Amino acid sequence: MTQVHLYPDAGTEQKLRTFYSEGRDHPLLRKGFIFDVDGVLCWDEDIVPGSPEAIARLRQGGKSVIFISNNSTKSRVDYISKFERLGIPITEQDLVLSTYATARYVAQEHPGARVYMLGAAGLRKELELAGLNLIDDPFQAQYVVVGTVFDGNGKISEENSRRITDALQALYYAKAKFIAANPDRMLPTKGGVIPDTGAVIGALSYMLERQPDAIIGKPTPHIVQMALDRTGLKPEDCVIVGDMDTDMLAGQHTGIATVFVRSGAMTEEMLRQQLGISPDFTYDKVIDILQL
Repeated sequence: MTQVHLYPDAGTEQKLRTFYSEGRDHPLLRKGFIFDVDGVLCWDEDIVPGSPEAIARLRQGGKSVIFISNNSTKSRVDYISKFERLGIPITEQDLVLSTYATARYVAQEHPGARVYMLGAAGLRKELELAGLNLIDDPFQAQYVVVGTVFDGNGKISEENSRRITDALQALYYAKAKFIAANPDRMLPTKGGVIPDTGAVIGALSYMLERQPDAIIGKPTPHIVQMALDRTGLKPEDCVIVGDMDTDMLAGQHTGIATVFVRSGAMTEEMLRQQLGISPDFTYDKVIDILQL
């Protein structure tokens, strides 16, 4: 039986030196790992087997590890609590979330702006922390910030049932700027995929014949550059690990090598054949990256 070595033991270190000398490539030859979360490390509150060990071993091997998420429902505080439940220790500096990145983008462009928000409590929390003025009158809005309006079961939440119409009016009458937290069409959950922010963007864009002024989450460079800044590394020294087309495109747009894992919402067939996206590396799940 062939012995399976798991990074960073002596066997994998030797194989990586051989790969390097022979000009062969492998994700572990990079110094930085940027991980998507949902569908990659976990399914909602259920851990993908081996993920905590994989993160621990990468850190043990001296890799810089950053977590990046398009999930527009949670704040950084929410994610720290979630990672504690999953058994993966993190700090706030390890996290780059679409909620935080969106709030930071608007606050840097227009400090204290009047914002009409469409979305969940986590997005509201980050917008408030950024010093933005959240309002309920759509006709006074300078910005409309859009996240997902769907609850964990894929139904429009009660708090957002009227706000879609108000967001439309803010964009139509007040000529507010249109900012979206992410473009994701669907979100993987334990019960299956549910609609995500992309469904809201699509509805508003169709009605208004207008695209968002900015989309902050992957695959746009806004959030990816923030993650790179946290690693302190160049794009060619990193890999981005994800389960969606947005993750792969984020890497391609910024010169970061891409690792697709089959543990999430999107099938490899859909990625390659329907969307024409070819990742640099493909594995079943995160822990498999560490096996040589």
